[in-house]
Amino acid sequence: MKYKIAAVLFALSFSSVFIALGAEEEKLQVIEVKQGDTLSKISKKYLEDPSQWPALLKYNKVANPNLIQPGMKLKVPANLGKKPAAVVIYKSGKAQYARAQENTWKEIMIKLGLYSEDQVKTGPLSTVHLQLSNMTILRLQPETFIIVNKVDKSGKETIFTLQEGRLQAQVENMRKSGGQLAIRTPSAVAAVRGTVFELSASKKESGLACHEGQVDVSAQKVTVAVPQGMGTFVEKGKAPVKPFKLPLPPQISPADI
Repeated sequence: MKYKIAAVLFALSFSSVFIALGAEEEKLQVIEVKQGDTLSKISKKYLEDPSQWPALLKYNKVANPNLIQPGMKLKVPANLGKKPAAVVIYKSGKAQYARAQENTWKEIMIKLGLYSEDQVKTGPLSTVHLQLSNMTILRLQPETFIIVNKVDKSGKETIFTLQEGRLQAQVENMRKSGGQLAIRTPSAVAAVRGTVFELSASKKESGLACHEGQVDVSAQKVTVAVPQGMGTFVEKGKAPVKPFKLPLPPQISPADI
């Protein structure tokens, strides 16, 4: 088991490079009215200010709220809609996304805004970088599947689910604002306020390597604090293992070149 853990986390080791790029959010969000949806529910879920529902009706040229029926598609312009949880700032290779209200996967584009319950998956040779509103960067590695679960209005709590694959994260310090980023996997939850770390996930296990700051990893009602230079491993249905020192990267001398 020790050798397995070391191998997993050695593969996770990386050199962090901060990316400070501006990004524009998606211009328009299209939603499909589902059975049981009401104008009130739609406004609370998709509008930054729910009281602006008359403007939403006007933009879609709907004269009467009672005309909103299941199957109808409504366009939510950026000036009315909620701010995206994340924006795509870099993409290489083939990567796709699916909206919460849709079952159709589409090719990801730069400056695409991602909202609650949207999904992203990268291909075998693809990477995607997401930038959160507080400048935190999530770098999705090849064959990764992630879901945006929750972003509160204040931006203090952001939750993603890493279903499988691997990501590298550089989380800006959220201690002053009281905010927190949480990333769930099928076997654990990693919660941070400011750090640099990597997280891998599969249906059966998760591995975490902390490169700066501290990450709290929870599973089976047990939480372990993983400080800089340490890692942990979690098998589904079990508590996180005691944090252990990460293996050092190989040293290259002039004689080796």
